[in-house]
Parts: sequence; structure tokens; C-alpha cells
Amino acid sequence: MLRNIFSSWAGYVVTLLVGFLLAPFVVHRLGTTGYGVWTLVVSLTGYFGTLDLGLRQSVGRFVARYMALEDDDNVNRTISNALAMLGAAALLGLLATVIANFSFGVFNIDRHLQADARIALLIAGVNISMALPMSVFNAILFSMERFDVVTAITVGGALTRSTLVVVALSRGHGLIALALITLFSSSAEYFSAALCAKGLYPRLRPRFQYLEVKRCRELFGFGIYRFIWIVANQLIFYTDTVVIGVFLNAAAITYYAIAGSLINYGRNIVSLAADTFSPAATRLDAKSDQAGLQDLLIMGTRVGLAVGLPLCLGFLFLGRQFIVLWMGPAYAISAVYLVVLTIPQFISVSQYISAQILVGMAKHKVLAYVTLFEGLTNLLLSVFLVRKIGLIGVAWGTAIPHIISMSLVIPWYTLHTLKMSWSRYLVKGFVRPIIAALPAALLCYAFSIFVLKPSWLVFVLEVIPVGVTSALTSYFICLSPAQRSVATAQFRTPRDQTGAADAVGP
Repeated sequence: MLRNIFSSWAGYVVTLLVGFLLAPFVVHRLGTTGYGVWTLVVSLTGYFGTLDLGLRQSVGRFVARYMALEDDDNVNRTISNALAMLGAAALLGLLATVIANFSFGVFNIDRHLQADARIALLIAGVNISMALPMSVFNAILFSMERFDVVTAITVGGALTRSTLVVVALSRGHGLIALALITLFSSSAEYFSAALCAKGLYPRLRPRFQYLEVKRCRELFGFGIYRFIWIVANQLIFYTDTVVIGVFLNAAAITYYAIAGSLINYGRNIVSLAADTFSPAATRLDAKSDQAGLQDLLIMGTRVGLAVGLPLCLGFLFLGRQFIVLWMGPAYAISAVYLVVLTIPQFISVSQYISAQILVGMAKHKVLAYVTLFEGLTNLLLSVFLVRKIGLIGVAWGTAIPHIISMSLVIPWYTLHTLKMSWSRYLVKGFVRPIIAALPAALLCYAFSIFVLKPSWLVFVLEVIPVGVTSALTSYFICLSPAQRSVATAQFRTPRDQTGAADAVGP
């Protein structure tokens, strides 16, 4: 468990650093408009990822179950049917790419970039189509709890991709080269995962004769609500770019994407912390331990806020400094969109654990539909507001539904499911993290007022005291003495992680 957690964190840190270092280079080499077009291509093909219909998660669940039962026959039957279904989805992805290419003229793209953009879109569509069936092998590695192998493959792909991008753009190549590099590096990752899965599970032998309607129906039935959730998140995370491309222009996408990428990075950091609670939620639900689930919700809420609030405060007060240093003064306006997109994150970071508990209890059907409604509302509101107030309207169109969903709907359903009172939830889950975040808030505010011309050295000297202060106050305020004892024990001697959940109580 520790190997998986630390390998996931290490992999994310590497890809995060690569992204931060590479983004300014790509923006300046492609130009504001060119980078906006590339973001649009990635966003459009990102929709095609929904064609997996939640099957990858179904594969992970059933393969893990059959491996535990040492039932090799059913493992291979599951994988064979998943490969066939995702292969069909890949063909649909290719068809969708061709259709999108013919309708590409609806976007306001400069004439000299249109031909390259269409070719890049086709290449990106091929990449997504390959990813659909090949993702089965990643699911196998996850089922075997070999997150470290997946992380190694991902990091290797990210480093290879970034190196090739620097070389290609330095020599004057553009969108097509970027798409080809992505296809090449991603293909290497897919086949590496397949080889590793075969090496770690030598009895892996998918066969055509294993195909059966019953098995396909079983896989689809389990993954359908995950599919709805994926569609909803595609609407939330990719719709903004499409709306901007239709109603404004490709250059505007870049200014918005800079803010959006920072929000995504912060969201991933909190998500990685919350994901570690998933096994405990499943185990407590299996025991029908409702009190334990309530305590887990309180603890997970504290952890989400302890990790997320300092990030949100940094975005709010120091975001402009970072964007100017990262991308240059010309992109300082992105800080305005960052502020708007950060507002709902103050409450959203507390709800990651809610999602984990609902999934662990198999109560994620409502979660899927709530997220879908949020995504549709996001789309409609963004279209309405972008025509009224421009680019900032897209940001508010995303923020407003997210605030309502995360502050009212999701917590209400979670508390109703756990039969827990609002008063206990708010007092036990929120008060301590908010108190712990106050010193960091004061520091961030002071730095935003008194530091007028920051450099990278000055910015680092701002981040260090904020981070150290947040860590210390969260450790002593958010954790009880028993929880602090469990936390520090992990760094002294190896422990059986099974008993760790016993200390999650408030």
C-alpha cells in the first residue's frame, strides 16, 4: 500500500514538473493562437475517451476478483470480452474523429493554421482510439496493485515526450509534429503496459472464442454509472475550451487554459490524498460499520481541507505572481480567471472523500447523475454568459454549478446515506482545518501586498513558510493525539496497514 501511494505521488511530481517546465516553452514556440488550437484539438479528442463506457473500471474490478479466486479462465474471458468491446469503441472513435474533422470549420481558427489543425486532430483521434483497447493492460496492472509499474511507464513516457517536443519545436515544427510525438510516446506506453502485464501474469491468454454476450453485458452493467460520471466530467473539464473556441477565438483559449491547468494540478494533488481512503471505505461498508464510515468521512474531510485549503489560498493570493513568472507578464490576465475558478475549490476539496465513500458503498448512481446535471448546467450557463460578458463568463459558468453541487447536493446526499447530522459533520470536519489554515491565509495575503516585484527565488521563499506553516498547523490541529501517533509510526517502523483505519475517528 505504501509502495503504491509513494510511487503515485512520485510519478505525479515528475509529470507535474515536466508540465510546468514544458508549458511556457510550447506556448512561446507555437504562439498564443497556435497553443490555443492545440488545446482545442486535445479537448475535442478528449471527448472520445468516453467511448470506453466505464469498461476499464469494470475490467479492474472483475479481474481483481477472479485473480483473488485464482480463476485464470475467467480472468482471460473478462479480458477477451473487454478487448473486443473496446476495440469496437476504437472504431467509433476513428469515425468520430473524421466527423469532427469535417465540422472543424465551426471554430474561429486563423486560416494559416486550419490545415495543420485538421491533420493534428486526425492524429490525436488515432491516439485516443488506440488507447481504448490498450487501456485493458493498465487495468490488469492496477488489479495486481502494481501502481509502481504503471507509474514507471507513465514517467518514462512523459520524459520521452517532453524531450521530443523540445527538439521538434526548437527546429521549427508545429502542431503536426506535436501530434505525432504524442502518438509515438503514447503507443510506446501502451505496448510497455501490455508487456509488463504479460510478464507479471504469464497466464494471460485472451482468445477470440471467449467472446460471449453474457460477459459483455456483465461488464457493461457494472461500468455504466462510471461511464455517466466520465461523460459528466468531460462536460465539466472540456466544455469550456469548446465554448471559447466557438464564441471567441483560439487565442482566448490559451489565457483560460493557463488558469484551468493550475486548478487541475491542485485538484489532482487532493485527489491522490483522498484516493488512499478508498480501501477503508469498502472494508467498513462490508462490515456494515456505519459509525466507522461516519468517522472516515470526518477524517477524510479534514485531510481534503488540510491539503486543499493552502493550495486554494496560494492560487487566490499568489496566483498572479506565479503566472507572470511561469508564462510571462503578457499572460497576467489569466490570474483573474484563476481566482474565479478557485472559489468553488474551497468547498470542493472537502468532497473528494464523499465520492470515495459513496463508491465504496455502491451508492454512486446518484453521484453520477448529479455530476451529469452539473456538467449540462455548466455548458448552458457558459454559453449564456460568454455572450454577455466574454471570457470571464465561461469561468463563472463553471464555478456557479460547481459551488451548488459541492456545497449542497453532494454533502446532503452523503450525510443522508450515512444518517449523519449536518451539525456534527460541519463542526467535526470543517472547524479544525479552517483554523489550521488561518496562519497560511495571513502569510499569503501579506506576501500578495508587500511583494511587488517577485522573482523565482522570492516566490520560493514565499511558498516555503506557507507550506511549512500549513503542515505544522494541520498536523497539530487537524489530527488527534492517537492519529498523530499512527502517522509518526509509519516513519519509524513498518506496520500492518489494516489497523490504521481504526484511528480515523475524530
